[in-house]
Amino acid sequence: MDGIDDEGMGTLKIGDFSRLGQVSVRMLRHYESLGLLTPEAVDEFTGHRHYGAGQLTRLNRIMALNALGIPLRSITGLLDSELSSEALVEMLHRRRHQLLAEQSAAVAALAEVDFRLALIERTTMDHPDSIIKDLPPERILGRTVLLGEPPFDTSEIGPLFDSAADAITEAGGAPTMAIGIYSETESGTEVTCGFRTSTPTADTGPELEITELPSCTAATLVHKGPMARIGASWQHLAEWALAQGWELVGPCREVYLETGPDWVVELQQPVTR
Repeated sequence: MDGIDDEGMGTLKIGDFSRLGQVSVRMLRHYESLGLLTPEAVDEFTGHRHYGAGQLTRLNRIMALNALGIPLRSITGLLDSELSSEALVEMLHRRRHQLLAEQSAAVAALAEVDFRLALIERTTMDHPDSIIKDLPPERILGRTVLLGEPPFDTSEIGPLFDSAADAITEAGGAPTMAIGIYSETESGTEVTCGFRTSTPTADTGPELEITELPSCTAATLVHKGPMARIGASWQHLAEWALAQGWELVGPCREVYLETGPDWVVELQQPVTR
């Protein structure tokens, strides 16, 4: 059959074996050269290689061990040993946890670099005009979390907004504009994640906190872009307000007009003369 002798019957062409194993033909030839995975049959006339379906198990083990960081030339001994599937699975789980930890660390490091880069570059950024305006009193329903001392771990903020919105809905209200209120306490910064809402105060229940924001004069600007750069906008607003002779007072606020990836957030810093 196409020059294949009886040994080639019931086998897979190298292209099909490559597709099923999710490995390149070039890599299969490399495995063969190292003695890791030898084809079951080779056409004596064309040189076409054929693999048995059962060899997929050995291929999976080769790739799993290589994913653990074991050099290919060192894998043969492990393949021929009594290494059980359970032991290999446990090794892969440990490697997975290690890679996830490294990924989280890399993401945190990248966020820190982006944040510091935004602060350094802010003198050249195109900031919108800062303005002074009077803010009306308003009532916010939400939940509060202590962030502590900077640098802040903000991982709880998103879920807290979600849980506050769910609690407002369960109370029969309709969460509208999301607002973050940042306050300084003896234990550090805390943030209230809340919403303007039509929920009657009597129906909030113990799941929600009520924050009364009095009317005030505030320095404001609208931040547009990723949240990683919002710190630069806050610094710009504070410097501008102080240069105008204002004193920063009271908890500051973020009003989330549009969410990411290109956020639109109004920054509100209460001020006084």
